[in-house]
Amino acid sequence: MQPDCHLPESARRLKQARADLWARAGAGAVGGFAWEYTHLVDRYFESRIREAGPQRFAFTLVAVGGYGRGRLCPGSDVDVLLLFKHRIPSGAEQFIKTLLFPLWDLGLDLGHGVRTVADCVTLARKDFQVLASLMDARPLAGDAEVFDTFKTTFAARVLRKSGETFAASLREHNEARAAQYGDASALLEPELKNGLGGLRDGQQVAWLTRMLQVLQRDPIFLPEELARLREDQAFLNRVRTALHLAAGRKTDRLFFDLQPPTARLMGFASRTASPEDTGLAVEFFLSRLHQAMTRIKAMREALFQEAFPAPAAPLPELSIRNLAAGPEGIRFERQAAATPDNVLGAFLESARTGLPLTWGARRMIRRDPARFAAGLAGRRETLSILVEIFLAPHCRTALDGLLETRLLPSLFPEFAEVEHLIQFNDYHVHPVGRHTLATVALLSDFVRGDGQWTGELAAKVADPARLVLAGFFHDLGKGAPDHSGAGAAMAREVLARYGRVPEAIEDVAFLVEHHLLLPKTATRRDLSDERAVSDVAAVVGDTARLDMLHLLSTADSMATGPRAWNSWTRSLLGELYFKVRNLLRHGPLAEPDAARRLADSKLAVLAALPDLDPEFVDAAMRAMPPRAFLALTPEAIAGHVRLVRKLWAAVAEDRMRKPSSIGGKGVNLIEAAPGRAENTYKLTIAAVDQPRLFATIAGALSLHGLNILAADIFSWKDGTAVDVFTVGEPPENLYPEEVWARVGRSVSYAMVGKLDLAARLEERGKSPLTRGRGRPRLGPLVTIDNQASDFYTVVEVAATDRTGFLFDMARTLAAHGLSIHVAMITTIKGRAADVFHVRTQDGRRLLDEARQDALRRDLLAASTAR
Repeated sequence: MQPDCHLPESARRLKQARADLWARAGAGAVGGFAWEYTHLVDRYFESRIREAGPQRFAFTLVAVGGYGRGRLCPGSDVDVLLLFKHRIPSGAEQFIKTLLFPLWDLGLDLGHGVRTVADCVTLARKDFQVLASLMDARPLAGDAEVFDTFKTTFAARVLRKSGETFAASLREHNEARAAQYGDASALLEPELKNGLGGLRDGQQVAWLTRMLQVLQRDPIFLPEELARLREDQAFLNRVRTALHLAAGRKTDRLFFDLQPPTARLMGFASRTASPEDTGLAVEFFLSRLHQAMTRIKAMREALFQEAFPAPAAPLPELSIRNLAAGPEGIRFERQAAATPDNVLGAFLESARTGLPLTWGARRMIRRDPARFAAGLAGRRETLSILVEIFLAPHCRTALDGLLETRLLPSLFPEFAEVEHLIQFNDYHVHPVGRHTLATVALLSDFVRGDGQWTGELAAKVADPARLVLAGFFHDLGKGAPDHSGAGAAMAREVLARYGRVPEAIEDVAFLVEHHLLLPKTATRRDLSDERAVSDVAAVVGDTARLDMLHLLSTADSMATGPRAWNSWTRSLLGELYFKVRNLLRHGPLAEPDAARRLADSKLAVLAALPDLDPEFVDAAMRAMPPRAFLALTPEAIAGHVRLVRKLWAAVAEDRMRKPSSIGGKGVNLIEAAPGRAENTYKLTIAAVDQPRLFATIAGALSLHGLNILAADIFSWKDGTAVDVFTVGEPPENLYPEEVWARVGRSVSYAMVGKLDLAARLEERGKSPLTRGRGRPRLGPLVTIDNQASDFYTVVEVAATDRTGFLFDMARTLAAHGLSIHVAMITTIKGRAADVFHVRTQDGRRLLDEARQDALRRDLLAASTAR
């Protein structure tokens, strides 16, 4: 017997037709999917009603929501309403089941209602979501008179009376959407349906435009603008269709791992494309998507602002002639007033007041932005006004308008070239244009005193214009191999064109060229190494430039995203800033000073341990590596001494209970304390030093779900190892003390061969509970640098992050006979990056080129092994 034999003929035809449609779409034919799928479901209901036979009552079967709009994607709900004129007859419930049960058997997600016209009116006036779904109502079958009665009653009793209430409910809903889903028009993992700029925005424009017609009010948009909106909506719907097919399920978040297959289904890449070509295709695809979303979002915002404005404060007085302000925004008093100077002045008033330009004013600019840009280009006053806009309290409103009207890209072709540039990684959350303006806006906040520390620092900046101009130019060189150098050259050329003085030009160019200096040094160098601090001080030269560079680096990191800016990176950047500032103010460090500090530190350690045998303390300090006295406070060193004393007592006890060959092996002690950054812990782990100890500890931490941020390794001359790890908070629902105990047991078991960490980490990495969302598959990079430090070789491995990555890198370094002294874990260009300061077994840097080549080869292999 066939498994479909219980299905009626109408459902069997639908099932086969759906399978054929899915197959064609999966091969790349997604263009007409929504219309064709909607047509198949329509035909099913028509056939199913005929199969059910004549009914004793008059009804209309109505498609509502997305189905009513004719926009069914593979995972869309099919929402229908069985509608009656006056009352619901007794057979209605059985009839709707007859229609829907076969669809449930096919696995469709269904929503249905059985209502009278009066029911619809009552519910729509109470619930804006019901009102919205009924605005898209489309009759499928039944009595035309029933639907005509509904349309007439709905327009008279709901649409004409609920316009303002409906708009207010949508505005409140949009605030919740913004908080939950974000601005999809500016995110690299956009939410296609509910994110701002997504399908929901376009639907709201359609609903409220219809509401204006019912209320007999003037339209906001021209027919050609609404036609363009429909094109953008259709594109988004095709993307959503491709996303559902690529994911094999309903999802509206365009996650990184789903972007390549979605781009292929949309025709932006072939199935045989190389990883590099696929990444480029994804960037083109996302650029097109963001442009559509930006237009949709702008229309929705303009419609609310001008047709259904929120209660507004008293209107401000404008200081520029020929401009007027109303609740709907800033407008030109007459068309002839839209001169280049007035256009830029209008955006300045927008930045001062927070009022956007009206849609009509923006339409005039958008029609020919190049004409206005031609009248403004190269004039000194133009750049001065732009700087005023950057520094104004509502600069974000004006910057959005400058972007949406295309005036800013027309005025600065350098900006236009990279505006939609997208790097296929999960490091930046915005395209370059949006990232640039977000950086400028953050710097503007700093200058106006937002943020206690950044506000205090910005108050010291003599010329804030140089700071915000550096923010504008800092990433405009993207696309060039050295984007910082290219951006600096661009800043010099453009600022000279606009008549800026040479001193200001050089300050801006310096900030652009070195905007990555502080974050790269802070996250990749050992900050206890005087060389790292002095190298930065030598580049910066004075505290004025250091202050501006720190503010620019902070704003750039904040605008980049959470992988670039968090409590840990903030603490590292702050530590480096204060060390460099101290060096610039009090002169260079010298060997006698270092020796004095070393002696002072030892005296302070002795004073902190009055209860311990002075001979033991002295022996412990002689066994410590000299770097410990530069990298650690005297209090921390004293803590290490106490911990090591407990360790050797535990080792002695263990050796009494076990044979000498394994006695003491695997014994370790862990002390935890809050880290210097929020939501971090500092774990000090003492153990008998042995091969692969660091890799074992790193593996145990990863096995128990701890995010490792940094590690300092102190190998004592007496065979003791004290490793200091900075980690994130333990997984939810676990007490930290229990996690530290589990880590200690795992280290012990692994060191004596009772636990296979590699196998357990591989198992954990494959678990759906820990895998999380995929990230872009990026080619690994290995850099071996002997110039950054006088004492260590700096090895940097950057690759797609995964569970156990640090463990595998540490094992590979150990296999090459390299001892790790410092490890820092960060993110560089979208890749999880582990930076190691290493030495050979004889205490030297790794200078042999053949050994370097072998190490590079093995690290590359290990980074892609799992």
